[in-house]
Amino acid sequence: MRIINSHCHLIEIEKVLGENAEEKLSLLTSIPTFKDSKDVIPHVTANEITRQMDDAGIEKTILFACICPILYASNEFVAENCIKYADKFIGFASIDPHQKTAVDDLDRAINQLKLKGLKLHPPMQNFYTNDKKMWPVYDLASQLDIPVVFHVGSTPFGSLCRLDQAYPVLIDEVAVAFPKLKIILTHLGTLWSNESFMVTEKNANVFIDTAAYPHEIEALLTERLIKRVGEDKFIFGTDFPMPYEEHLHEMKDFVTCINNLKISDELKEKIFYKNLSQIIKI
Repeated sequence: MRIINSHCHLIEIEKVLGENAEEKLSLLTSIPTFKDSKDVIPHVTANEITRQMDDAGIEKTILFACICPILYASNEFVAENCIKYADKFIGFASIDPHQKTAVDDLDRAINQLKLKGLKLHPPMQNFYTNDKKMWPVYDLASQLDIPVVFHVGSTPFGSLCRLDQAYPVLIDEVAVAFPKLKIILTHLGTLWSNESFMVTEKNANVFIDTAAYPHEIEALLTERLIKRVGEDKFIFGTDFPMPYEEHLHEMKDFVTCINNLKISDELKEKIFYKNLSQIIKI
């Protein structure tokens, strides 16, 4: 069975830490989710991603650019790695929502750097998804026929962000205003799963990835829930390199988790590959 990982960060560690690296690491490790950051950092490399892909039987992985703290990766950095590992990686762009050049930056990332989608992280980029200043960005993404990935749900970054900016119901307004825009919500919406499922069920142009903790995937993804929200709506993702349940990230654990679900092989195939292949050309 073909497997595509739709959710992965290749972070530019040196730029994230920069000066005062120890101070920044201290801040990061004070947040419970990131207490093992010093152990995680050495693993955030393209070689480690490809090793894990091979170990998990994953064919391709989508790498996210992210113009924000902690998860920072530029469009150019992601594009370079997608060229270097052309058989492994697909790149998604990022923009700074507060810059007047946001629309032009997206156009360049897609048409010149050949990235295939847009990733936005509202709480880490400090904006609301239904802010009308974002309309030109969504309009261009719709015209370019590229998906937009929105981080929603749990955002364990302490005082660095605001949770209300990750509220999935805000994206309903975007989906209605741009019915041809392909939207992907993240992390099964945790811990706003029900709200995320409502938005996904309601709007034909909204999808959701499975990049949650394995125990959350097991608890949430029943065959009945999948069929209610939509068999074509769920997309496999792992959220590398985020640690989970006191473990360093291993992509194979997420593959095993989906394979162990009490759902049909047809649904597993849709989650692993087919649903995403309807959104982007793979």
